[in-house]
Amino acid sequence: MCVRPLRAEPAPPRHEGATTLGIGIEDVEELLAEQGGLCATCGAPDPEHVDHDRVTGWIRGILCFNCNGGLGQFRDDVEYLAKAITYLKGSTCQRVLIHPGVYQTFSRTRGRPPSHSFSA
Repeated sequence: MCVRPLRAEPAPPRHEGATTLGIGIEDVEELLAEQGGLCATCGAPDPEHVDHDRVTGWIRGILCFNCNGGLGQFRDDVEYLAKAITYLKGSTCQRVLIHPGVYQTFSRTRGRPPSHSFSA
């Protein structure tokens, strides 16, 4: 029989940033319950990152790794995010029905389509 030794020190918190932001695990669990146990932005299960406003310090919610990193990459700037959304909407290929059962795929952005030949 294998016996696991007891820890002398407390286990690290499950949620990244909770201790550095000065909130307790009970507060984190309450926020997570309010969010239905899902990431506040994408709905992924079991988010572990406490998100906060870097200007005010207010806690905004619990996010998954990808959403937390994504907001950080955009510097929490709504204008940057809006521009990124506009870019994605404009560069995403669209399917257009040109005849019953026949679709054509195109992109609304200027530029050229990717080359399928690699001539040197």
